[in-house]
Amino acid sequence: MVVDLFAQGIEVPPLSSRQIAAEADTVLEEYAKRFGPIVKPPIEIEDVATSVLPLTFGFSDLQSQLGGRVHGAIWFSRQHILIDDALNPDRFPDLLGRYHFTLGHEIAHWQLHRFLFLDEAGHAVLYGDEEMPDVICRKDHARPLIERQADEFAGCLLMPEWLLRPAWRMLTGSDDPICDCRLRELVPTIEPIRFLIDADGIEVQPDPIRLMREVFCESLADQFAVSDEAMRIQLEYLGLFAE
Repeated sequence: MVVDLFAQGIEVPPLSSRQIAAEADTVLEEYAKRFGPIVKPPIEIEDVATSVLPLTFGFSDLQSQLGGRVHGAIWFSRQHILIDDALNPDRFPDLLGRYHFTLGHEIAHWQLHRFLFLDEAGHAVLYGDEEMPDVICRKDHARPLIERQADEFAGCLLMPEWLLRPAWRMLTGSDDPICDCRLRELVPTIEPIRFLIDADGIEVQPDPIRLMREVFCESLADQFAVSDEAMRIQLEYLGLFAE
């Protein structure tokens, strides 16, 4: 974040998972009123931003402008979102899922957190540099509450439970969770990966369970136009992967 909420005496209110999912469903219900019922994935997240919500968005070299591993940023008073050029799906089609999640994450800040920054008339209530975004979203291990809430909202917006559970049923033939021992029977041998680069640019050993789960849910990720990682996390959130 750019504005230090705590320094200005403002705390991010806690929200339950049920509250966050309900906020995401409220946005999707408004989408359905305008465009018709949502009967299958993917969620048209760009239309959500610009037609359901009063937002505009674009791309810029945020990592050069703001420093660090920046994915997105939002200006509440301008109602504007910028996504880092490195996630532009026109240039990097393989990153479409990550782009969708980043846009959903910024939408989450608008839906959940704008009241911390704007009054009812849409004027800024906190002191800060007007040229700088109100919230900068970086890929860091230390995720403050405001970022964790936005991640959870984005998952619920892009992969709502009422769409994801039927898709899971089609994939597995059941509503039940799948345990890792069963996944080992279903997932083909995964080419070993020696290391991954974490959020701090450090080489780390990959988690074989996560990789196996992501391989298994790859077809679901494609349906919902999200990354394999985002789909795995959402399925874990719903309790559909079991140890």
